Amino acid sequence: MKTIKTIKTQAGILLTILVLITSASFTAGPECGSDEFLDKFAPALGDFTFIKAFNVVLKKADEKNEFSYVFSKGSNYKIVICDVNAEGNKMVVNFYDRNKKLIASNYLKSSKKFFPTINYACSATGVYYVESYFENGKSGCGVNILGFKS
Repeated sequence: MKTIKTIKTQAGILLTILVLITSASFTAGPECGSDEFLDKFAPALGDFTFIKAFNVVLKKADEKNEFSYVFSKGSNYKIVICDVNAEGNKMVVNFYDRNKKLIASNYLKSSKKFFPTINYACSATGVYYVESYFENGKSGCGVNILGFKS
């Protein structure tokens, strides 16, 4: 049989945990993939028309995410890279043609510089691939927003 003191102590612990969880969610910013998170990055599309947002959630080290999309000759495409921008855990995005030949990346190894977007003027209609992972093989989450203009 539990005493009133034990019940009050357990209730106090639960309340403390609830307060910590609630305050952490307000300070951490928008959750990856949420509408609020997308709204934060969508203006980077500029005058490009939104096509689709691809969620990237990697829970294991050295895991990669890949999506494909048919690009049309004569159109310009933009991929906006959206992550929580944590130092040492930024999203690396590689863009490949239909033969899986690397066309572009948002990460320049020689200078260790990250770019927020990848732009591509399509010269051949076909399936293109976007591969995403987090630097240093870490887990993480983010979104790739794809847009186009003719």
